Amino acid sequence: MWFFDCPEIVYGEDALSQLEELNGERAFIVTDPVLHELGFTARIAALLTTAGLEVTHFSEVEPEPSLQTVQRGAEQMRGFKPDWIVGLGGGSAMDAAKAMWVLYERPDLQPDEISPMMELNIGKLAKLIAIPTTAGTGSEATWATVLTDKSDGRKLALGSRETVPTIAIVDPALTLDLPARVTADTGLDALTHAIEG
Repeated sequence: MWFFDCPEIVYGEDALSQLEELNGERAFIVTDPVLHELGFTARIAALLTTAGLEVTHFSEVEPEPSLQTVQRGAEQMRGFKPDWIVGLGGGSAMDAAKAMWVLYERPDLQPDEISPMMELNIGKLAKLIAIPTTAGTGSEATWATVLTDKSDGRKLALGSRETVPTIAIVDPALTLDLPARVTADTGLDALTHAIEG
């Protein structure tokens, strides 16, 4: 038996404007240093501020997100107490945001305890918005998360039906300024997902 969960999907040109309609008090943006330097964080923060939210960010997500990075981010979340978490970037940033969301709401858990068989009971403190800036991973619409434990080099494949983002905002314009190599790599990644079914 298969179960499929999917986020509310906002798709199309100017889809990001939906951020101005959010209700809440605080938003925490999770992204990588490159997108932050390119101004993506500021753009998203401006939209969230228009909605009346106080905004902060964590822009330390590396290409293969580590357990240690996620733990630092979750600790910052607990201090800020967001009711919206925004994963902005490629699969790494969105995976990191999912894992931080779980550890923010369930600090009692060890990340390797997260499994499809476990009831997490998250979503009480915050909701997750995923905003992809690449076309390949599909992380904005899945529950899967992959982290690396830097202490021993292990790859941790985590996930639960509850870690599917609440909302996925997919604006194709976000991919237009990517370097050609990133566009090609993520396009092939998307093609591979389609072939695998």
